[in-house]
Amino acid sequence: MPEHAQALAALVAQNREHLQAYLPAVVQLDSFGEAQAYLQAACARAASGDVLEWHIFSAKALCGSIRLKDIDAAERNARIGYYLGSQFQGRGIASAAVRAVLAHAFGALQLHRIELQCAAGNHASMALAERLGFAHEGVLRQGELLNGVFVDLHVFGLLQPDFVPEGVIFSQA
Repeated sequence: MPEHAQALAALVAQNREHLQAYLPAVVQLDSFGEAQAYLQAACARAASGDVLEWHIFSAKALCGSIRLKDIDAAERNARIGYYLGSQFQGRGIASAAVRAVLAHAFGALQLHRIELQCAAGNHASMALAERLGFAHEGVLRQGELLNGVFVDLHVFGLLQPDFVPEGVIFSQA
């Protein structure tokens, strides 16, 4: 993944305003050095098994990122997060990527529950969660400090028996 540093920095730089709304920490990756350092740290986190992160491509263009974090093998659960550049939204790319990672999480990783959290104003992520069968489990009132303002977080959960893979095949290198 470190070889994607230049493409990641370019994607973030092109989408600063878009990403700033819900993922201000990602905006910091808009330079080659910051992106490279982040990707090296992501590889270290993957080696520990706590966080797994993948890049999402459309044709040969890097269009986003997706990750499983807070992976708890003993409790068999994790949280999922993702982002796409604005120019790649509305094409089903995020749905396909999330579905593929869910197939991996519920299959190879043998997880039982995946949680997705999103800020109250992030209607696209809420719609994606519902499309993929996540159940809306509640709201964490003022659960996140986002751009200096506390916002509510919607919590969605998906259990392995409720997951419908729809023919997704996921392979890990």
